[in-house]
Amino acid sequence: MQLNITTDYAVRSVLYLATIGRMAAAPEIAERMHIPRQYLTTMARRLKDAGLIRAQGGKCGGYMLARPPEAITLLDVIRATEGTMNLNRCLEHDKYCSRFATEDCPVREVYTDLQEMVENYLGGVTMADLKNKLIK
Repeated sequence: MQLNITTDYAVRSVLYLATIGRMAAAPEIAERMHIPRQYLTTMARRLKDAGLIRAQGGKCGGYMLARPPEAITLLDVIRATEGTMNLNRCLEHDKYCSRFATEDCPVREVYTDLQEMVENYLGGVTMADLKNKLIK
């Protein structure tokens, strides 16, 4: 499993906003986090739609967190940008299996356990936690 570049940029952007604690213009975020500016706008829309950041237009506009850093997890950011986080197709809502064996498949059981561990771990890491690691 590999997270896409959009997710990497999203994590960097949200962490930057958590670290500075204020609104930041797109050019500032793009420069500081080494993100192509046009990509930032597209990625920020996903974060905004997920309720993680707010956007303000105009001369003094920019982006800021919509919630405190303690209330935004790594899982929140990943879910906002990845099409799916599931390790295998059989873990999707429709439980698709080409063998029609999702309910009694021992491999799916392992995937389900691993999926739960990954989501629990990522859901337990907040932007405040990451921010605190930067400060040390």
